[in-house]
Amino acid sequence: MTTKSHQPEFVAEIIGKTLDHLIDDRKRVAVDFELAENGCMEETHVSLKRRIAAMWGFQTSGIELLEASTTWFELGGMQFNVYSSVQFSVNGKGWSTDFKTIARDTAYDEKE
Repeated sequence: MTTKSHQPEFVAEIIGKTLDHLIDDRKRVAVDFELAENGCMEETHVSLKRRIAAMWGFQTSGIELLEASTTWFELGGMQFNVYSSVQFSVNGKGWSTDFKTIARDTAYDEKE
């Protein structure tokens, strides 16, 4: 048995492009955790840098983490802490993000 789409090719192309915009694989990034001294699982700094890079296009090697806030969830009786916002710098320029928006943050610029 074979199936063939009865849609014109241009319709399939439009649908494909629309789905590509809705499902952006570049934003799917694994989050890594490690056991903290307090017994909770915490997102690693490498994981945080990887999320910043995937979301905003910076290279992980150039990201310097400065301050951050976390949120938490519980899974299987274990608490997991994950970063919800972060202030960081790249090439001496400060940035702030909540992973929905990003803004230049001159308070975190490298002082000359």
